[in-house]
Amino acid sequence: MPLHGAAGDQRVRIPQPAAPRDAVREALRDDVGDGAGRWAAAAGPVRHLRLRLARPARRAEARRLLALVLDVPPLLGADPAVLIAEVPDGRRAVDVLIELAWSGIDLDEFGLDAAA
Repeated sequence: MPLHGAAGDQRVRIPQPAAPRDAVREALRDDVGDGAGRWAAAAGPVRHLRLRLARPARRAEARRLLALVLDVPPLLGADPAVLIAEVPDGRRAVDVLIELAWSGIDLDEFGLDAAA
């Protein structure tokens, strides 16, 4: 089932129950937010999310999903199981992790670091 986009768009929408996913996302935001469930709006440095996939065969699928969530394609690491993505803030990193989990893409490890 295609997303709302231009003709010939090959992206596929992964159907998920929206209410539970949104509830999980809000709960995570409450845990790492300012106590009131709101994110700080201060501009900070670009952050890099490094993901190591449990199954490198799903790299292309994970890369497409990250590009959809972040609006930019992630960089490919030298290791076939590694993807590196620039994220503007921690909230977007949480969104990526939630979408990967909902898609059944398992990770061996992940990390979020500020750009050097």
